[in-house]
Amino acid sequence: MMRLSCLSLSYGNQFRTGKMDLPKFITQARAMALDGVDLHMQHLTSFDRIYLKQLRRMCLDNGLSIPSFPVSTEFGMYPDRIPAEIEKCRVAMETGLFLGAPLVRVFVGSAPKDGNVEDAFRRGVDALRRCAEIGADMGMVVALQNHSGLTSTGDEMLRFHKEVNHPNFSLVMDTGHFTGRDGPRGPKREGHTYEHYYRSVEQVAAIAPFTRVKLYQLDQEGREQFIDYKRIFDILRARHYNGFCCLVYEGTEDELTAIPRGVRFLRRMMTVS
Repeated sequence: MMRLSCLSLSYGNQFRTGKMDLPKFITQARAMALDGVDLHMQHLTSFDRIYLKQLRRMCLDNGLSIPSFPVSTEFGMYPDRIPAEIEKCRVAMETGLFLGAPLVRVFVGSAPKDGNVEDAFRRGVDALRRCAEIGADMGMVVALQNHSGLTSTGDEMLRFHKEVNHPNFSLVMDTGHFTGRDGPRGPKREGHTYEHYYRSVEQVAAIAPFTRVKLYQLDQEGREQFIDYKRIFDILRARHYNGFCCLVYEGTEDELTAIPRGVRFLRRMMTVS
């Protein structure tokens, strides 16, 4: 059974203006009848255990799971910062584990401008393996999301999966960040089309235990204009996907009006066979 969560970054404007915090986000998620919430590390106001216990209890009282704990890391761009980025990941794993999340979501990053892509790839592999080793000791899976120049295609994601080669390492599929699709925010490569895009989705969906579903421009029914979500969910159903789909809104419409429409739309897509 597929379940639906929402990433707190979807309400970025609400958080930036002080109109929302994580408790209000959890309340909003419950009002939309979601199954879970993804609390981004940057939205925590403290790592104090009392505060984290309050968030954990609030999720329990509202019947909401915490299916992932996202942290933004960069292992490819700045070699000298890798130890600090690994430490950031360690803190995220410790925090997410305390909250009850089964995996931490990480990025690998991009190569430096005019830098050697293969060198950046190797730095990323080494750093991801180290994170996976640390997570294995804790009991927290480390999952790489396609969200950078080094992870713009399914082939690149599968190469990381193969080269990291650790049982505590997995992948997160992000429907917005493969090359080939039209619309904003995703990576672009000359000559890549929707054929490349859906091939990448199929490749990573075959492995990923967690999926991010991106929404950018919604019609009045909540349908995304740049991604065929019926096709996406058909791909997930074909592999008998039984995990969370996390709504991530990155559009320009008011979040308070767009996201509830997106939730209703994705629920329909998840139940249509």
